Amino acid sequence: MLRALGGELGLAGFEFTDLAGLRAGLQARSVTPSVSAQPTLAGEGLEVAATAAIYRTDAVVRRAAALQAHPLNAAPSVTLHPDQAAQLQVAEGQMVKVGTAAGKATLPVVLDKRVAAGTVWIESGHGATAPLGAGRVTVVAA
Repeated sequence: MLRALGGELGLAGFEFTDLAGLRAGLQARSVTPSVSAQPTLAGEGLEVAATAAIYRTDAVVRRAAALQAHPLNAAPSVTLHPDQAAQLQVAEGQMVKVGTAAGKATLPVVLDKRVAAGTVWIESGHGATAPLGAGRVTVVAA
């Protein structure tokens, strides 16, 4: 629908008529992330990057045995950058207490270089992560 509308309006980038045409027009771009201009808040914990866990967003998918057995349906955990984990003196697989003003959760540590320093990645939708919300959390060895 949008492709047809863009084509009718003569907008650039809507010339394709099928997915092969779209893919042929795509170009790779180099992206360089930069540090935020905002000051880092010291001593207030780590920022939470929360995402909805796949296959846990509604009652239908939570009850589908095949979806619950899917490899993307990972157990609840807290994911940290390896440098952040070293700073906190925690290791991969170690249980840690993650806390906010709203509540606490005990979760295993997963290390991933794609998580920004000063941030923890937690998937919501698990009973174990329910006490945690967005904002900042503290992470300490259990």
